[in-house]
Amino acid sequence: MSEVTLLRAGTDGTFVEQASAYLIAGMNQAIADRGVCIMGLSGGSTPGPVYHALGSDRSVDWSKVWLFLTDDRFVPPDDPNSNQFLLQSTLLRHAPVPEARRIFPDTKLPLAECVDSYEQRLKDLFGKGSPDIIILGMGEDGHIASLFPPLGNEAFGSRLVIHTVTEEFSVRDRISVTMPVLTRSRKSFLLLKGEGKRRTWEEMEKSTEGGKRWPAKEIAAKTPMTVAVQW
Repeated sequence: MSEVTLLRAGTDGTFVEQASAYLIAGMNQAIADRGVCIMGLSGGSTPGPVYHALGSDRSVDWSKVWLFLTDDRFVPPDDPNSNQFLLQSTLLRHAPVPEARRIFPDTKLPLAECVDSYEQRLKDLFGKGSPDIIILGMGEDGHIASLFPPLGNEAFGSRLVIHTVTEEFSVRDRISVTMPVLTRSRKSFLLLKGEGKRRTWEEMEKSTEGGKRWPAKEIAAKTPMTVAVQW
C-alpha cells in the first residue's frame, strides 16, 4: 500500500470538523482549478454528521458541484436504508446542489435497468472529467462501497456499475460502482471510526493479499488517500 495521510481525531466533534474542513478545501480547490467539483459519496452511519456539516458550509459554490453515489441499496429512495435518503436528510437538506447535478441510481426501475441507467449517467458525468474526491467508508469485513470481499473479476472489469449481493446485511441487493471508478479519482477520502475499524485497518496493513481481499489497498496504491480516523 502506498503512503496515506492520517487525520487523527480524539472526539466526535473533532472528527467531523477535520473531515469537513478537508472536504471543503478539496472542493474549493477543484472549483478554482477546473471550474467544477465532481464528488462521489458513500453511505453508512459514519459520514452522516460529516455530510450535515459539509452541507451547512457556505464557502462552497454548490452550483458548481456534481454529486454521485458510490453505491446504494436496491430500495426506494425514501427508504431509511437508502443512501439517497441519508443524503437528503443531511447534506442536501442544506446544500443547494441543482437537481440535475445529483447523479443517483433510479431504484424505482427494475434492477437490471437501474444498473444500466446509472452506468450511462456516470459515463456522461465522467465525460466532464474524473472525480475530484470520492468519500469512502470500509466495513469490518474490508468492503468498500458495495464491493464485498473476495471481489469477483467483474469488480475490476470494463463496467462502471454492477449489481452486487451480500448476505451479511439486511438489504441483499446493491448497486455499486466498480474499482476502475474508485481508482480514477484525483483524491480518495476514507472515514473510519471505532475499534472494529481500527482492527480491520491494521489487519489490512499487515496483509500480503491484494485488491480482491482489500479493495482499499488497491485504491490507496492508485490514488492519493487521506484517512480520517477516530479510535
